[in-house]
Amino acid sequence: MKQVYKRIGVALAGIAFLLGCKGDGTLLDLYPIDPIVNPDVGILIQENRFMNVRLDGRQRISGITEKGVFSTNDRFQSFDFESHPWQGVQGVVAFGDDLIVHAPNDGLSFSLRYSTDNGLTWATYDKPVLDEADLAAGSVSVVQLLVSANRLVWLLCQQHNGADRRMLLYRVDLEAESSQKLFSKAHAIGVDASFSGGESGWLLYAEQDEPEGRIHVLKTTDGGHSWSEGAMLDGVEHPAIEPLDARTLLVYDTAGNVFYSADGGVSFAPVAIVGGRISRCRAVSANIVYALLASGVAKSIDGGRTWVILDAEAHGIKISGSAMHFYNERQGIVYGDDKLFLTDDGGAHWDILVYPYDYVIR
Repeated sequence: MKQVYKRIGVALAGIAFLLGCKGDGTLLDLYPIDPIVNPDVGILIQENRFMNVRLDGRQRISGITEKGVFSTNDRFQSFDFESHPWQGVQGVVAFGDDLIVHAPNDGLSFSLRYSTDNGLTWATYDKPVLDEADLAAGSVSVVQLLVSANRLVWLLCQQHNGADRRMLLYRVDLEAESSQKLFSKAHAIGVDASFSGGESGWLLYAEQDEPEGRIHVLKTTDGGHSWSEGAMLDGVEHPAIEPLDARTLLVYDTAGNVFYSADGGVSFAPVAIVGGRISRCRAVSANIVYALLASGVAKSIDGGRTWVILDAEAHGIKISGSAMHFYNERQGIVYGDDKLFLTDDGGAHWDILVYPYDYVIR
């Protein structure tokens, strides 16, 4: 049942508890006396966690938690919450605009299903995704799902046949109920894929017999129908791609390496982010890029060529999280399992909208 939670004041007992703390490092030293978070938000995140959150407007935030879906039109002064357990636990999940796609393992292959109502109900793609030759050649698992416009879904897959590996790329049109294999490469291990618009896209892959840490770049300019070899990068660990436009992209990894390309991935130059290692990157425009670091937030205003570490904190708490979403170049959110921060001015200042304060989560 849908419930609407209204703003209430913090209990006087909670304030008295804060005021009663004595000695160095009291709660008053750590947290402001005035509550930063609506206490009712405790209902949202108590024994719960955020799965996917979007800043849909200047005031509106919506998302999915492990236990239900929520929306707020006034930054959690009040919010709607509909209880419903998250069902995408096993397998690979991708979130798009008004579309969630889930590929759980199913024997030697996988199944594909999707939701258009934030995971409340699911429809199964009933037609075969893989062609008969790939089904017969060995087990296939999904490495990554990408959701694009017009309900198109890209599936970067890995095929296993004994010790042999093959990278596969399929595209599923949910509207037309059709599937097409766009690329296949023997002895290749798919790592990451991304697209800019409907035509330009990139694949990162490793050759099965090459040294660990060597990554190859493939590029398409016709929506995945044909691919050309790009650069080769050495010494990278678990890399990811973030395209800014059809020719500009960043590749970053868990070891702290960042590479910039202005020619569509034909060549790359290393980029330094002093004191930071990117865990997540978000290009808001061709010039403005934000990056979540192991601790803090970085920003580029020249398309990823140079970066500055933002003084990103609110009420003495460092901004941190596992994901982010931006409504425009200046307004965005950073969130983790049980916390959510918001900026209205491009990261210069931040507000705490959800945080597991002791006097909120009971």
